[in-house]
Amino acid sequence: MTIETCADLGGYFRALLLAAMRRQRVEASPETADYVAGVLVTYAARPAAEFLDKPIVRILDEALALSEGARCVGLQTVGDGALYLSGLFGEHVERAQGTTGFYVHVGSYAYREAAALARSAEGTEPVALTELGEQFPRFVDVLAEVAESQALGGVTRSIVQLYDRWKNADSQRAMEELAKRGAYPVRKGGMS
Repeated sequence: MTIETCADLGGYFRALLLAAMRRQRVEASPETADYVAGVLVTYAARPAAEFLDKPIVRILDEALALSEGARCVGLQTVGDGALYLSGLFGEHVERAQGTTGFYVHVGSYAYREAAALARSAEGTEPVALTELGEQFPRFVDVLAEVAESQALGGVTRSIVQLYDRWKNADSQRAMEELAKRGAYPVRKGGMS
């Protein structure tokens, strides 16, 4: 088995997304594919999974409470987190929350509201936000296929299980295993 490195993580994710979109017959603009690839790169590069530490409804509430200028970015963050979690961690979200449907509704709402804010503030059509708001469930399926096609599903399931063990049982071994895999969990209030 050969392991290949990738200098352009965004290009790598974009190619996987486009292939999954073709197979699932999801039509979207190149801007939207680039945006979703960017979301994957952003979350892949995070040293800690702080988006798992806070309920998505609280993140949404905080975004809605922001000043008008910051609200659009806050809502995008909510949409991004909901897309990432429900697409790559769907089984975990379903097990923990009982349904991924809630994340789908929240993500779709967040992207639609962010698009409306951007439209009124800038006077231009925010194509990626609009398409994600309208087709959110389809993009969740696209990300799920990307995860499965690259064995990311098994890897993410394993990482989520370790994270749950670390968080719920304060397992040092789980934390060490997470660190070996490049994930560095953070407890509220600082490093663990």
